[in-house]
Amino acid sequence: MNYVLLGAQKHYHHPDKKPGIRFSVYAPNARSVEVVFGLLWNVNDSDRKPINRNNPAPLEEIAGGYVADDGNGIDPNMPVILLRREGNGVWFSDPDDPELSDFSRWDHATYMFRIVKNDRSTAYCTDLYSRCQIGYGNFNPHGKQYEGLISALKGSKSCSVIVDPDTVTAHFDETVKYRGKNVSMFPETRFVPQEEFWKDEFVSEYPMPKRLEDLVIYQLHIPALGFDKTPIGTVAEAIELLDHLDELGVNAVELLPVSGYGGDTETWGYSTSHHFAIEFSGGGRDKMKYFIREAHRRGIAVIFDVVYNHFAHDAERAEWLYDTNDHEKNIYFWYHGHPFDYPNLSDGTGGYVDNLSSAFAPRYWDPLVRNLFISSAIALVREFHVDGFRVDQTSSIHAYNVLHADGSARGDANVAGGSFLREWTDALHTVNPSVFLTAEDHSNWDAVTRPTSDGGLGFDAVWYADYHHQLVGADQDAHCARLLAMAGQGGNEPLAMDRFADVLAGSGRRKIVYHLNHDEAGNAGRDKDFDRRTHRTMIVAVHDHLDKTNRSYAEARSRLVFGITLFSAGTPLFLFGEEVAFLNDFFYDDVLAKREDLFGNKNGPGKNMFTFYRDAIRLRQSNAALRSRNIEILHVHNDNRVVAFRRWCDEEEMLIVASLNNTPFDKGYLLRHPSITNGNWREILTSDSVQYGGNGTATLTSLQSFDTSIDMRIPQNTILAFGR
Repeated sequence: MNYVLLGAQKHYHHPDKKPGIRFSVYAPNARSVEVVFGLLWNVNDSDRKPINRNNPAPLEEIAGGYVADDGNGIDPNMPVILLRREGNGVWFSDPDDPELSDFSRWDHATYMFRIVKNDRSTAYCTDLYSRCQIGYGNFNPHGKQYEGLISALKGSKSCSVIVDPDTVTAHFDETVKYRGKNVSMFPETRFVPQEEFWKDEFVSEYPMPKRLEDLVIYQLHIPALGFDKTPIGTVAEAIELLDHLDELGVNAVELLPVSGYGGDTETWGYSTSHHFAIEFSGGGRDKMKYFIREAHRRGIAVIFDVVYNHFAHDAERAEWLYDTNDHEKNIYFWYHGHPFDYPNLSDGTGGYVDNLSSAFAPRYWDPLVRNLFISSAIALVREFHVDGFRVDQTSSIHAYNVLHADGSARGDANVAGGSFLREWTDALHTVNPSVFLTAEDHSNWDAVTRPTSDGGLGFDAVWYADYHHQLVGADQDAHCARLLAMAGQGGNEPLAMDRFADVLAGSGRRKIVYHLNHDEAGNAGRDKDFDRRTHRTMIVAVHDHLDKTNRSYAEARSRLVFGITLFSAGTPLFLFGEEVAFLNDFFYDDVLAKREDLFGNKNGPGKNMFTFYRDAIRLRQSNAALRSRNIEILHVHNDNRVVAFRRWCDEEEMLIVASLNNTPFDKGYLLRHPSITNGNWREILTSDSVQYGGNGTATLTSLQSFDTSIDMRIPQNTILAFGR
């Protein structure tokens, strides 16, 4: 694990002997740094015997795990380890200290750094390189004495935990019988070597996808699972979902952030405080490895969302003022000048950098900040076998940086941000040349997907926001086609099919396409002055007024927008629950209250939708033409609300026709284009089929094209797929 410099790491002082432990931390402004150990105890134990490897306890009954500002919470039975400063502002423990000669002695101990800052104030700080944070609730003691349960304690404020990265728990959940029920224990006592754990990771009958264009990506937020079963969705529920994904046919699952974000379970997790840790509230690091292994056994790639455009919004005891109280020396944040340069901002924040994300920009020029981001991603690839990453809002990193004081552009921050992204993609492609690297980027800069050797940022693909806005859209997208939103208003007025056709034609240019993702389902358009939130597809499809009289229209239009996205030339992605016709808005700050019963919907009102998703995905996966990047628009008609395009690869060719017209073209519809050559076409899929909840309007199962034209009957609100 030598790519990780900092934290609590194994240290082989003598190659032929067992490893010791080395503590290290980046704190260039500190006057002194020590490691102290936090006390854990069973809340029912009046003697407060410390919890450790020799004295595990039921996880739900463990208290402590927090060191107060006055030092309360430090385990008096554990030593205090003094670190010494070396180059680049990094502090290390003494490698010859006999106390640190045996790593196993410290395994699963809880600790913090006691830092005397440059103004002589003392702070207790977490280890930003820790692999586990013991708290998994949402309570912040704000420096006061804490004797509550770790299940209530906010993870970003709690003690860090020493973890052996070379082992994995022998069981997904190590439980014992306790007070008449099986309960999870901490620390676990049974482990296996990493090599043994991963040895049967792949199954020959389920090959892993190798190309980005072969992926169908299922975007999942684990805490939103567990409907009516658990207080919050966990990795256990995610593993249970894998058979559903296998049946559905998707071969990639993208997880909304799972790196440590401090137990804010009501959110989406886009507020990372500890990039090496896996959020403990959902199950933690070892359970996540079980999920990834089970996904791989089904031929499903696992992609992590990662966040580098800002740190946690509440970063106290994490990145914020880590070793100083001077804003201009805040080591993890970009700061320009001095506080007195901004007299109009008395709080000293004028020199920080905004970037259209929800917190100040990181200090991208600092090698140690880059190391935090890059080495944590490498750890996820090497240690967790993660197959790819989606980087949140990269345009905030390389394009949107402005001074907080006055909004003036910070070109130096943009340059440094771009340089960091190049270094990040180069490092990941070096570690694993087949890793999937995608960017949420709204800059329309073609360099995002150019190789770094050609001056680009090195990403394999970029999210295609324009595609969603033209196909689905919301009230704030007045300049876009908004096909679904406009069709949902009823009537049969012309739609801007031509605007959508333009982005559809560009879908093959290294794009991730989606009719709905997490942002667009409940975050777009939110503002203090108005509420124009986007919604789930079923709701947008009938202008926010779903009832029994229009559900068939909602389902038909929802099938169409998914089908046209799936059959485009981009790599398709969709938000979990769409396949079973979820209805609730997916607000970032109201996740648990809006949870829906996925399996109940699958066997109930969403049964037909699931069948369509399954069949359409299987068609794409079995058809080389639909997995290619080749696309040509053949026909666009705004008044008729029809678009047609072809897809091809070698000898395979597909013709896709979509109509958002509310009445069928039951007497025929003529398509003309020079690329429509003579031949026989076979209808492979129609979304109007009765098995999908459609009307079953008769169409020809085979068609003949000649003289650059083809005539067909098109049902209302339907997508058709023909092959030859």
